[in-house]
Amino acid sequence: MLLHIVKRDFQRNKIITTILFVFIMLSALLMATASHVLMELTSSLNNLLSLSKAPHFVQMHTGPIDKRGIEDFARTDPLVKEHQTVEMLRIDGSNIYIGSLEQPEANSVMDIGFVRQNGSFDFLLNLENQVIQVALGEIAVPIYYMQQKNLKLGDIVLIQTERFKREFKIVDFVRDAQMNPAMVSSKRFVISREDFAVLKENGGDIEYLIEFRLTDLSKLSDFSSNYFSSNMPNRGPAIDYSLITLLNALTDGLIAIVIIIVSFLLMVIALLCLRLTIVATMEEDYQEIGVMKAIGLSNLDIKRIYLAKYIVISALATCCGYLLSLLTMNLVTANISLYLGAVTRSLISYIIPFLAVGLTFCIVVISCRAMLRRLNRISAVESLRSSISMKSKTPIGRIQLSRSKYLGVTVFLGIEDIFRRVTMYTLLFFVYALNVFIIMVPLGLLHTLQMPSFISYLGVGQSDIRIDLPQSANTQQTFSQITTAINNDPDIEKFSPLITSRYKVQKDEGIWESVNVETGDFTIFPLSYMSGSAPKGTHELVLSDLLAKDLNKKMNDTVVIKMGEAQVKMRVSGIYQDITNGGRTAKAQIPYDSKNVIWHVIALDVKPDVSVDEKVDQFTEAFYPAKITHLKSYLVQTLGNIVRQLQVVTILAIVISLSITVLITSLFLKMLLAKEAPQLAMLRSLGFTIRDIQVQYLLRMLLLGGTGVIIGTLGTVTIGQGLVHAAGSFMGAPKINLEFNPFSTYVLYPLFFLATISMTSLLNARAKNKNSIAEQISK
Repeated sequence: MLLHIVKRDFQRNKIITTILFVFIMLSALLMATASHVLMELTSSLNNLLSLSKAPHFVQMHTGPIDKRGIEDFARTDPLVKEHQTVEMLRIDGSNIYIGSLEQPEANSVMDIGFVRQNGSFDFLLNLENQVIQVALGEIAVPIYYMQQKNLKLGDIVLIQTERFKREFKIVDFVRDAQMNPAMVSSKRFVISREDFAVLKENGGDIEYLIEFRLTDLSKLSDFSSNYFSSNMPNRGPAIDYSLITLLNALTDGLIAIVIIIVSFLLMVIALLCLRLTIVATMEEDYQEIGVMKAIGLSNLDIKRIYLAKYIVISALATCCGYLLSLLTMNLVTANISLYLGAVTRSLISYIIPFLAVGLTFCIVVISCRAMLRRLNRISAVESLRSSISMKSKTPIGRIQLSRSKYLGVTVFLGIEDIFRRVTMYTLLFFVYALNVFIIMVPLGLLHTLQMPSFISYLGVGQSDIRIDLPQSANTQQTFSQITTAINNDPDIEKFSPLITSRYKVQKDEGIWESVNVETGDFTIFPLSYMSGSAPKGTHELVLSDLLAKDLNKKMNDTVVIKMGEAQVKMRVSGIYQDITNGGRTAKAQIPYDSKNVIWHVIALDVKPDVSVDEKVDQFTEAFYPAKITHLKSYLVQTLGNIVRQLQVVTILAIVISLSITVLITSLFLKMLLAKEAPQLAMLRSLGFTIRDIQVQYLLRMLLLGGTGVIIGTLGTVTIGQGLVHAAGSFMGAPKINLEFNPFSTYVLYPLFFLATISMTSLLNARAKNKNSIAEQISK
């Protein structure tokens, strides 16, 4: 009987039922897809970290190293389970040709290092998640380059200097738990031990990776404090297991969050559509409901009849959404499979998305029950006495034609109907506003990531060019020479030399924590401050957001920092955003610690009439072995993978939003035209043309659509901005401001959105008028 009721209702309202089915199915599809992404991300990442035996703590170090001291420290520290010191040979990109023998990697932001396969842990894996083994003359290249340069097995990697040349054949691609993500600016190439020895003899700089695995991962912070308090080698960045996990999960995790947001918005639209459908159905069945009440059926019995229909529709729609998600699973998880590796899916990886779909089903059914309470207000006597359906709430106001001097009759009738039945039209207005929101948030996020100003969220000021000087025995001398040359260059408008050293900062518990502190003048290229301003003088410093939270410090608080043997108190003058180095950094105008220098950087702007690209090429040749980077190129190379995936999600959001706009407009107009058929026949008999009637409906839709665009845009810059802030807070940038292309945001997309509404309205109104008006008049 239940299926019979559903079948009969579907035959009577095919379009309405189909549209409702599609909305619920799309919501379930996206919810299941996001759950699949999260489950795949979690299982693949855990599998990669397990198979590679990822280190729990890594200290990079450039310069002389005391291996015996490291051995003694590891042997005496009870937290150390195993350790190893890995040599990584860094060779300047200008001497490396990957795939193409015409263009070297001189302008790449990536630091290229050559390593041998590790023996104990931190294994470098291939695309099958097996430990890579290469022979003489062979090389395994990071997945990042495979994707960026479309490399294939058998391609060549050439290393060529003035006195040395060697070719390597690509036999595998590296899946590196430490350096996989594009945001990590170091990449490891695997070569044989024999080739490594030859390269080491013929140039390059050795950087050491001092790696540890612990007996108790929960005590990672204690081990880190012990390491730095023991005066162990630390001339370089340090990373830990939590940062490795975060960086690997960041790209696909962000995409999953965007999909979940779109899914919830679709669910809201589906519920609004459902409410519209239920109200229209009860108005259409008004007298039938009165008859059922008159013959003794209770409100509960009648609710069950209607609820059963929507339960069947929701169940079929959510099941279809889940089944479609199984078909699209490999497509949406392709990036995860490439960078982290595919894993055999367990039963739980199917159960969690099914539960997410079940949640969608439950929300729809519960909402239906709430909406069907309107049945309680229907009186059997009133419904049998009159064919007039349930009355709407009192209108918010009425406008009079006699007082509307500047409105024609057609325009007046179109606008007046909205004010007369504001409750009904409010539903359509909210759907339009949500559709605009669905488009604008991904667009804003995409545009923000592509803006040059996004560099400020990486803990650096916005400049044209950035010069990084690798640490070596004569780094300070080279740094001074480059600074002098830039100061005397007439093409340079302004520049700022910065040196990062490692200092010890005291926490509230009296524990000393090692922190990277960058020293220099931070008024030349300002940071993105959440509060406060740049440090002035040697008594002030600024903290990154995550470091400030870790130290439990706020504006104007005092921080104790150890400089040599002295403990110096400094005032916190500002808090800035930084998503690099784990988001825990500081900046000050204090003398740098020459014994613990990590890196040297120079930021500079060229004059307006100077070509940045030409200047980059000039500096690359003149300042060898410094790394010269165009800041726009830096963003493209580090955030390119995130941007590409977000572009796919944005296109999907636009297609879904516009499709929903077409469907909901068609649904609304179909019900409205059916309900107003007698009134339309009366207007035709009074001399109104089909075009006049089309204009009335078009004006209503455009007024609602235009208001929806305004409110949807306002929602994007308020609620959407809040969602971005919430996501950024986990990475150290809780105040990321959405940037929009003014022409696209405020002109192009609103016009396209309104054009979609206009075309849909005209087509539906024209079809209905041609097919139904004559029949109504004859009747």
